[in-house]
Amino acid sequence: MKRLLALVLSSAAVLATDTGIQVVSTVRTNKSGTLDTSDVFTREGQTNLVRFISAKPEAMQMHRFYYRGLLVGEFVAAPKSSGFTTEAGSPYSVSCEFGPSREVKSVMIGTKEGVILDAFMATNGVFYPADISTIQKWNDINGDLSKLLLPAHVTNTTPGQFRHEVEQLIETHSTNQQP
Repeated sequence: MKRLLALVLSSAAVLATDTGIQVVSTVRTNKSGTLDTSDVFTREGQTNLVRFISAKPEAMQMHRFYYRGLLVGEFVAAPKSSGFTTEAGSPYSVSCEFGPSREVKSVMIGTKEGVILDAFMATNGVFYPADISTIQKWNDINGDLSKLLLPAHVTNTTPGQFRHEVEQLIETHSTNQQP
């Protein structure tokens, strides 16, 4: 048990180095002998993700997403279904990205105006905080796209100029590694 806890905590140290995130993990053996893991992630001293995972295959997993310590939403996954609930009255927006086979790929917390404040990637249904540079890349793409699609810009640009700007935007952001 001590070795497993050491492995989890050493993995957490690697994660913290890459993302600016700190994580505290707790591993417990429940009455049936199943290992339950609780991970609390913080960015800049504020909780941004609390993850509960049971090693029991038929158990539910729960991920609670926070921004600046305020609960924004919760993702719960069971073996045959999953769902996302946003916190009533939250001042933030939440968006989820799904892959072609309906697996969850990411969750983003943002302002109502579309600025991404925090993001989380998922591998095999398990979320972890995105690197700050990934969040910045997404905001850069959103900002460039917003400028391009401003109604005044669209109406005052010839179709040829607009097509050229779209091609430049695609080239600029496809040469950078996409998140």
